[in-house]
Amino acid sequence: MNVTIVNFKGGVGKSMIAHQLITGFGFEGCEIDPYGSLSDRLPENVSRIDVREKHLNPPRQETIFDFGGFDDIKLDQAVAYSDLIVIPFIPTLETIQGTMDTLVRVAAMNKPILMVPNMSQKENDINDAKFVFEETLGFEVEMFPIPMSVALQTAINENKSIIELSKQGGIKAYAYKKGANLMHRLYEKIREYENH
Repeated sequence: MNVTIVNFKGGVGKSMIAHQLITGFGFEGCEIDPYGSLSDRLPENVSRIDVREKHLNPPRQETIFDFGGFDDIKLDQAVAYSDLIVIPFIPTLETIQGTMDTLVRVAAMNKPILMVPNMSQKENDINDAKFVFEETLGFEVEMFPIPMSVALQTAINENKSIIELSKQGGIKAYAYKKGANLMHRLYEKIREYENH
């Protein structure tokens, strides 16, 4: 199964989600982001595609395409190879417009889309965003919220899977278990789209 993670808006959690899916569930990574650090952080698992490159090779195994904040012919190729498009966003007015541009661009590609409101704090903000997206698109979109999480941020800072951190003993393990359960649920949700 292959997944494209994209939003033309930066700072919405694309690489965080890609990092956790790669480190926690054995995906390969393909970083299509000139400003990304995923391939530096996970050199054995993530290949970087130069921004000037015009062609993406077919993935040899299950792959996460981590797409930076720009539009490009490689986006069409990544989506064509993918079973699902994941669009993380912060549920605030500022990021909804950039997310709309992304959503309109990929909706025409007829692949399932999973919206991931990241660092979400208020359910009303998520519902408002869902309403705006569905009004614009004319079809329903599925949401998988990821609440604000220090544990997930720590996992990224330590360059580890939150699942690995949750298996440590002691008081810290409890803090990571919640984040690990969330990533397991996201993985299961993504798997529902396999061979769609």
